[in-house]
Amino acid sequence: MSDLKYVSVGTAAETTVTITRTSASADRPQGLVCEADHPLTVGEAESTRLVLWADSAPETTTIVTSEAGDLRMWNVWREGDLIQAWEGTAHIELDDEGDDLGLTCFDARAGSDATLELRVSFDRAWTQPAPDNS
Repeated sequence: MSDLKYVSVGTAAETTVTITRTSASADRPQGLVCEADHPLTVGEAESTRLVLWADSAPETTTIVTSEAGDLRMWNVWREGDLIQAWEGTAHIELDDEGDDLGLTCFDARAGSDATLELRVSFDRAWTQPAPDNS
């Protein structure tokens, strides 16, 4: 298991990525940013950056990549009207054992418990995350 600021995986074109929220604290709204250099599609929406908020996104979200490339993911949280990321002790614990990825996201509150937990699965081969962003 690695502690990272973000997770980056290589995906093939037309890869279906399924992200399932397994738990989220009600403490403050948490989310997962998904970003790529090419369009990502969720239903009818298409963008290079998506935020899956725990208080508004479905428990399971399916994203389709339009081209081969890197998919980057990191945790964010809202404090009032402000969106925060990468502050203080914020990090993701990555469990990359097996075919799926387990993401346990922590906000910047010192000593806080996990605030958002997700499973990420892919319908085709993906490249192991690079562990160089801790």
